[in-house]
Amino acid sequence: MSFDIGRDTVLALVAMAWADGKVDPAEAAGIRGAAQQLALNADDTKVMEAALGRQYSLDEVETLRMNRHTRLFTYAAAVWIATLDGATTADEEKTLALLGDRLGLSQIARDRAKGVALGLRSGPPSNRPGGFDLVALKSQLSAGLSQIGDD
Repeated sequence: MSFDIGRDTVLALVAMAWADGKVDPAEAAGIRGAAQQLALNADDTKVMEAALGRQYSLDEVETLRMNRHTRLFTYAAAVWIATLDGATTADEEKTLALLGDRLGLSQIARDRAKGVALGLRSGPPSNRPGGFDLVALKSQLSAGLSQIGDD
């Protein structure tokens, strides 16, 4: 399975964090931790930091070039960001729906990716930066891809 995860995925997470009009400190820490886990380069990290510092939307995120695996990962990671502050607002739900549309994911694929993300979130605490193991997320999505398929 090929994952090409980088700046566009992290910027989608930033847009998800801004969905309710503010970036919660836990969301910012989670995104910074994700950038570390994904080994974002210095230039992309600067772009991410600038996006965290201002209102940022999905309209500014490039999703067309993402392959299917990256799209599933991006959606699942966005679910994680949406739940970091303990509740998912209506605006966050709308942004998740818009992201799923922009990523071209069916409802079945969204539900399964969400299940993987929430399953990892409710599991044992992660020692990874931001408290969420993106490597485990990639592994779980890889293992479950046959179930997610092209639905």
